[in-house]
Amino acid sequence: MKIALIGYGNIANALVNGMISSEKILLTDDLYIFHNNKEKIYQHDKCTFMRSGEKCAHSFDIIFLCVKPNDIESAINGNLELFIDNQIVVSVAAGIKIKTIKNLIKRDSGVVRAMPNLCAVFNESITGFCSDNNVGDNKKKHIEGIFRSIGYVREIKEEEMDSFTALFGSGPAYIMYFIESLMKCESFDSIDEEDKSLLILNLLSSTSKMLLVTENINDLRKKVTSKGGTTEAAIKLFEDKDFMKIVRDAIQKATKRSLEMSK
Repeated sequence: MKIALIGYGNIANALVNGMISSEKILLTDDLYIFHNNKEKIYQHDKCTFMRSGEKCAHSFDIIFLCVKPNDIESAINGNLELFIDNQIVVSVAAGIKIKTIKNLIKRDSGVVRAMPNLCAVFNESITGFCSDNNVGDNKKKHIEGIFRSIGYVREIKEEEMDSFTALFGSGPAYIMYFIESLMKCESFDSIDEEDKSLLILNLLSSTSKMLLVTENINDLRKKVTSKGGTTEAAIKLFEDKDFMKIVRDAIQKATKRSLEMSK
């Protein structure tokens, strides 16, 4: 299996590390990585780095498009000779439809649209993917296996991709924003800011572990919210301000933006 990646950001780097370290993915050659960074020289075991648009004698079974949505057209046009019939093209660009990719590559290829998130750098991504009819079950399983090397994978419908992007693709940033808000709350003479940040991150980690073994999050939250206590006072304010609606509205806004990017 010969694989190329166009673009070398965080997701591409995570995919490279995942594929190389996985015992289930058979690579018959180096991974070829095409990038446009003229100032940096990349080096990585089992990888061959080339400039975007550089002539390449190899043909590839799978090409990953790991560029930003605004760069997808120029990335494809700049490397058009890499695309051939009967290969699989995998795009991780948010908001870019399968139909758009097929129109740009102008080849009879199978196209997969995937949405990992930033947690891929720790092999903890949540990735949703969908594909066109040119991607058979065996090839689909192979692509799924590649994404499993960087975390959790779910196959979804393309019409669900914008919502998936809004919730899971952007999800890490929402959680970071909430943590930033907690970090700006309260100050302690006995705890410096660095230590407070560490405690809040441990709070997130330990709570996540507890939730993973909980059948019903709502029931658990109610159990730890004592009647007339401090937690109830805070939760009541969240409810009065309709915190859940704010979150829903924010994710719907992100979904709408993903839809706009696909046009």
